[in-house]
Amino acid sequence: MERRGICYIICAGERSPLDIAKGEDDLVIAADGGAGYLQEVGMVPDVALGDFDSYGRVPDAREVVRLDPIKDVTDTYAAAELALERGYSKIDIRCALGGRLSHTLANIQTLAMLSERGADARITGNGTVITVVKGEATFGEGGYLSLFPLDGDAVAEITGCKYSGTFRFTHEDSLGVSNEPCRGARVKMLSGRLLAIAEER
Repeated sequence: MERRGICYIICAGERSPLDIAKGEDDLVIAADGGAGYLQEVGMVPDVALGDFDSYGRVPDAREVVRLDPIKDVTDTYAAAELALERGYSKIDIRCALGGRLSHTLANIQTLAMLSERGADARITGNGTVITVVKGEATFGEGGYLSLFPLDGDAVAEITGCKYSGTFRFTHEDSLGVSNEPCRGARVKMLSGRLLAIAEER
């Protein structure tokens, strides 16, 4: 059954504002050490999931999902899979950037997996929002918009940006870095998928 709310996954990366106005249909999952940050801001997660190696103990939560520390996926990836299993198609991953670079990259791969499985997912950080564009997406005015191919080469038509036109993005160059969206900025995919990073100035 598809849920109408948003699933928030709180990770153990850099601290970013947890400005979550939790609705009745929303779900908050603490991925391992993310439970510590939730505790600091006085929030109790609906689900605490992980092997709890980075947290050090089993946290307080309405539900606890214990993972074997010998596993093939990160706690964040497992939390994303749980969100999908419970019917959530809107997923907002917080505190998933900074810290160990390996985990930041793994979190971006988790975002790519969610997009591939049809979810409307994002990573929200300090002045940064990361999404995957596989059809068409619009972006607000101001800041920077960087685009990177996810599955080999990608071709997109960009309008409403400082640098507009049809571009081919590859893994061998840095063409998509630091474009500047103006009013009505739009990215329309012609082939492939793009990782879109919107950053404040």
